Amino acid sequence: MVSVGTPQVGVPIWNIAVGCLGGLVLLSTCCIVGLLVFGASLEAVLIGGVLAVIVAPLYAMFLLWLDPLEHEPPWLLLIAFFWGAGVGTLAGGFSTLVLDLIARGLFGASGAISDAASAVIFAPVTEELAKGAFLFFLFALARHEFDDVVDGIVYGGLVGLGFAVVEDFAYYLMTLAEEGLVATGALFVIRGLLAGFGHPFYTALTGLGCGLARSTRSLPLRVLAPLGGLAGAMFFHALWNGLAVATAATQSVGLVFLVLVGYPFGILLPGALLLAIVAVVAARGRRRDVQRYLQEAVSEGLATPDDLEALTRPWSRRARQFRMLTTVGWRALWLRRRLDIALVDWAYRQWHRARGDRLPYYLAAFESEALERRIRRWRTELDQLQTARVS
Repeated sequence: MVSVGTPQVGVPIWNIAVGCLGGLVLLSTCCIVGLLVFGASLEAVLIGGVLAVIVAPLYAMFLLWLDPLEHEPPWLLLIAFFWGAGVGTLAGGFSTLVLDLIARGLFGASGAISDAASAVIFAPVTEELAKGAFLFFLFALARHEFDDVVDGIVYGGLVGLGFAVVEDFAYYLMTLAEEGLVATGALFVIRGLLAGFGHPFYTALTGLGCGLARSTRSLPLRVLAPLGGLAGAMFFHALWNGLAVATAATQSVGLVFLVLVGYPFGILLPGALLLAIVAVVAARGRRRDVQRYLQEAVSEGLATPDDLEALTRPWSRRARQFRMLTTVGWRALWLRRRLDIALVDWAYRQWHRARGDRLPYYLAAFESEALERRIRRWRTELDQLQTARVS
């Protein structure tokens, strides 16, 4: 949910935490991109960069489509993406390198064995832990932004997408330098198109587990669901890396078929459909909950019957906002959007509180009472604008 309104109790602490997190994400992203482009030609950087990002908006649109009811804060969605791009790639890559050196030094593993172990064992573990750390941060410290499985899938998918963009960029740069443009184009078909949803899928599984833990009252499930989601992410990541390593080593036609057809259409496509089904089913339940609590808001004078109809139908909500822009103006549009976001947030907070969940002190500005004060103030201002426009 989005942070709205003037500063309230707890907001300074939350803003400081978000600022530090954003700074870490920005710094790490700049570092990893700087390391990748250092010594590379401008032509290679441009080609690799275009190939790395060209399909990313499609995957991002799919993930955001899964959550039409709630307006997630854009700044937090960007932090999720760049966490994967910066912190995830740096921490995951460095940890994999350390484990590889340990395997070579302490256990005397040969180069081929340690490379295979890095790809199939070390990388899936370290990279999924590095990506999943952002979801655990949201789960533990930002409960007002993390409601259920839909939020987990969306944020996890965006973290994985950021990681995939930077990792693909690195592979494209390396392939351009060593094998040329044709080989890079073939790699783009495999990594960008056929297996492009891999990393978003892996980390979305971790998010799915965290979302289950967030929305259940069962203590065992709260512990096991995130671990199960993380284990699933590591498994499918290791499966893909294992197929790629085995195919490169054996040149087996059967393994090539699995890499080009079996994994994309047998694992990733059904996985994306499964995520969509889970999100749609969960969204229906969320819509019923929001409607139920918005009915309470209507009875308390906090919302109107029109809100009850529009806020649970994304297209109706957008159409109402557009009418507000065309009939009253930009300030009215801003107020209408703030009201819509805050009312849905209020309904979610009521749902969580009914389940015994209260936010910690540093998030007090996002509790129901604080949201209610902002809603009443904005509604009064919006009514005044509309009245002035009519008169």
